[in-house]
Amino acid sequence: MAIAVRRLCSCLSEAGKASALRRRSQMPAMRLSAVGVTEAVRGCATSQWRRIQGVLFDIDGTLVDTDPLHLVAFRDCLKAGVSIEVDETFFKANISGRSNPDIARDLLPHLSDSEKEKWIVDKEEYFCDLARSQIEPVQGLRELMTWIKTSGIKCAAVTNAPRPNAEMLLGGINMADEFDILVIANEEAHNKPHPEPYLAAMRKLGLQPEDCVAFEDSPTGATAAVAAGVHTIGILTSQTAEAMAAVGVKQCVGDYHEILREIEAARK
Repeated sequence: MAIAVRRLCSCLSEAGKASALRRRSQMPAMRLSAVGVTEAVRGCATSQWRRIQGVLFDIDGTLVDTDPLHLVAFRDCLKAGVSIEVDETFFKANISGRSNPDIARDLLPHLSDSEKEKWIVDKEEYFCDLARSQIEPVQGLRELMTWIKTSGIKCAAVTNAPRPNAEMLLGGINMADEFDILVIANEEAHNKPHPEPYLAAMRKLGLQPEDCVAFEDSPTGATAAVAAGVHTIGILTSQTAEAMAAVGVKQCVGDYHEILREIEAARK
């Protein structure tokens, strides 16, 4: 078993990291636009923005389009040890938005708990090496955050990512101080898709579901937000509008510029 674990994590050697970084120009092209968004899914009353008191954001894929980097990290680390081929379809169906413990439980059932934990740590280090020099905020995010702050609206980041990963991503886009709270799902009673991370965020902000809007990019995260009773907007950095609608999302946008236009319309 020790040999198997060493093979599983061999992709994290310096040679493996260098090779992956050289391949970053060949990363799979995840869907970035709102192609296929129907009017039924897109539509949302602009009047909601007159009463919103809190905005809740996922991080990976929602604030930062990290799914292509996560795909590379999972592809290389799973292929190295257990020969699981991770393509975009597999990633969306089995990995995107899910917590690391849940992924390891389902994809690496032969490993002990301690071996799964080591695999997760190594994979996260590999992902962070890929991400540090490549992350950018989703278009329109900075302008939306300016509106949130000037309007006196509270905001939270709510994520399944480990705390070091989440803090690295927020720091990487210079937004570490923009959020009133950071909720790490694995520090709560349940991870997404359970609603508890969003319920915890609202408790800490002193808000009710009807006071808030949530932004999510994955069916897993959207399931959590919808179950918490929050109006949930899908950011289509990787998933389709149809996949988001299937878990109860009523509105999808390609980026935050669309939300800013909606807010402007609400002012008229």
